[in-house]
Amino acid sequence: MPPPEFVQQAYKDNKNAAYWAQVWPAAIGLSMFLQQHQEYIADQRVLELAAGLGLPGLYAASVAKEVTISDKEVLASAYVKRSAAQLQLNNVTATTLDWKDAIAQPWPDVVLLSDVNYEPEVFAELKKVIDHFLQHKVTVIISTPQRLVAKPFIITLLPCARQQWNSTVTLNDVDTEVSVFVLRQAQHDKLGTSSSL
Repeated sequence: MPPPEFVQQAYKDNKNAAYWAQVWPAAIGLSMFLQQHQEYIADQRVLELAAGLGLPGLYAASVAKEVTISDKEVLASAYVKRSAAQLQLNNVTATTLDWKDAIAQPWPDVVLLSDVNYEPEVFAELKKVIDHFLQHKVTVIISTPQRLVAKPFIITLLPCARQQWNSTVTLNDVDTEVSVFVLRQAQHDKLGTSSSL
């Protein structure tokens, strides 16, 4: 991770758009989930969207084939590059990319999303991006703190949820309930009915 003084200065310089400049409980929860369920990322091509400091993607790089960690903020990508270099992770690419533009990228095997569902006005567009990946047989793993504003969005994802994992994450002496959902497109049998993977 980048030195705290760099992150603090970036936060001061970008107070209106510095969500990326801290590690959120959902990112820790997703990293914990990936540590316990490496089978989802082992030898896979992983894309983390809206990554901020990229904690889940940096963890995934320890077992994944290659990892692209992206955020719309240029400074976030710079910090991820520095972190990957310090951790000697040669399979990490950090890039500046808005998640809204992610569908134009080469298809990964797995997409990671952490705490991206906090603004109801973008839920419909976020759902379209997730659905696009799912339709192309990409596994999407999303982590979210359990907040009321996100509940309607999460409900729309449940038909594709193949696994749900819950944990309490303690950060700065505050407990946050975090849920992780593994999403995959439902397969259709010969009769046209859907079944779980």
